[in-house]
Amino acid sequence: MSHYPKIVIVEDDSSFASFLKTILEEQPYKVEVYYDPEIALKKIPDFKPDLIITDLKMPKIDGITLLEKIKKILPEVPFIVITAYGSIESAVEAMKKGAVDYITKPLSSPESFILLVSKLLSKEKRQISEEEIMEIPSFEILFAGIEDVYEKVLHVAPTDTTIILYGETGVGKSAIAKAIHLVSGKKGKFVEINCAAIPETLIESELFGYERGAFSGAITSKPGKIELAKDGTLFLDEISEMTPNVQAKFLRILQDKVFERLGALTSIKTNARFIVATNKDLLELVKQGKFREDLYFRINVFPIYLPPLRERKKVILEITKYLIQKISDKLGKEPPKLDKDVEKILLSYSWPGNIRELENVLERSLILSKGNKLEIQIDFFYEKIRKEPKSEIDLKTLEKRAILEALEKTKGNKKKAAELLGISLRTLYNKIKEYKLEDIL
Repeated sequence: MSHYPKIVIVEDDSSFASFLKTILEEQPYKVEVYYDPEIALKKIPDFKPDLIITDLKMPKIDGITLLEKIKKILPEVPFIVITAYGSIESAVEAMKKGAVDYITKPLSSPESFILLVSKLLSKEKRQISEEEIMEIPSFEILFAGIEDVYEKVLHVAPTDTTIILYGETGVGKSAIAKAIHLVSGKKGKFVEINCAAIPETLIESELFGYERGAFSGAITSKPGKIELAKDGTLFLDEISEMTPNVQAKFLRILQDKVFERLGALTSIKTNARFIVATNKDLLELVKQGKFREDLYFRINVFPIYLPPLRERKKVILEITKYLIQKISDKLGKEPPKLDKDVEKILLSYSWPGNIRELENVLERSLILSKGNKLEIQIDFFYEKIRKEPKSEIDLKTLEKRAILEALEKTKGNKKKAAELLGISLRTLYNKIKEYKLEDIL
């Protein structure tokens, strides 16, 4: 006899509870609804549900308290929490207590909700730790304003298809890759490598690993990132910076799923899923002969474009509130409220560094702000530089000025300067050499 997954809904809003029950019962699920959390607390242990969906704000017992009590009895059961649209503080707290995700009411996309439930109830799903969940924002924040990307992620995640993420620096490509891994149900690790942050001479050994004696200094054997990602996901950021030799070797892995450590005589098979990312136009690099055409077609199977923050104006304040809560928790401070003047500044700025810049600005602002008033600390230099008419100033002079200004702002930290400029660390080093800035620095 087949076992239909069992779902419990705890929701004092009878119309919303009825709506959720209706769309869930269109699937092969057995659904129980409790409008009173005290009754739910008594009935749930005997019902032994596979998933619990609970509102956060209810009379008698709130959703977080219900979650904590049920987790003591049924620690493995996943929770989805329900919160009012735009109010995320309680949902963030619930995630810390063990909820796997949250939804808002009114429900914006029943289809996304069903896909999320389906993935959580999959018999093949991997047990996800609280630490892994907290590494990325709630899906509703991560995909705020880009619901089409959310739909693509939910469809492609369970497959082994290679994915390429296109988007400017700072849009959250790494966080999206982690989200894909979590939804995929893969049992292995999520392993990340930034191709631009590793010197050309080391990228091969980092990716493929090496045997003892493979080169001078290889006194022991070491597995590479590909080997560590076996049965999991390998995320290669800034793949456009991969050298031609490594491009050829990586193409073979995508085709045959085998590789060798440096200096090894035997091959290793990998079941890793590959996600790559770039902020460059790869097709243009192919035309210029800087990127292999055959590799381009191998990795461009399922492209996902992540729009910059300036194209997500409607959700900037929602993302800001989430980040303020997250940063305030880290700093041990009470999160300040956003007043209208601050909201106006946040919405008027173009955010050339995207979500990464927004998070940096908020952290700096929270550290410097006094009391419960947030004073936004934005450096408008980079926005001004990008908007300056190119006819008024030589492009190389403009680029040199921007590099010097970025290095001054970061007190010579080249990695942070590269992030501010929206270029790779390797490109920054090349520009410093090109403009003969070593002596100045």
